[in-house]
Amino acid sequence: MKTQFLNKLMPVMIFLLGIAGAFGTMSMQKATENAAPITGWVHDVMGNPCAQPVACSDSDGPVCRVNYPSGQIAELKVGTVCVQPLFRPQ
Repeated sequence: MKTQFLNKLMPVMIFLLGIAGAFGTMSMQKATENAAPITGWVHDVMGNPCAQPVACSDSDGPVCRVNYPSGQIAELKVGTVCVQPLFRPQ
């Protein structure tokens, strides 16, 4: 009796697990598409580092700049130091 129950239930459980996995991976793909904006920082006109905020993104793409196509590259600010170039918002 127990083996009949498992033989009938196992394919259904595997099918449901596959469907749950498909929906789970779709939601992860959509989450990366709508990345939240992040503030990038550039030198201000007085030359102070990491002083002027710029709207950027952390998802891959063209580099985030103050003026396109050849302005200063905006970077992620950690504490008082700019450490990592950011990307242009989509």
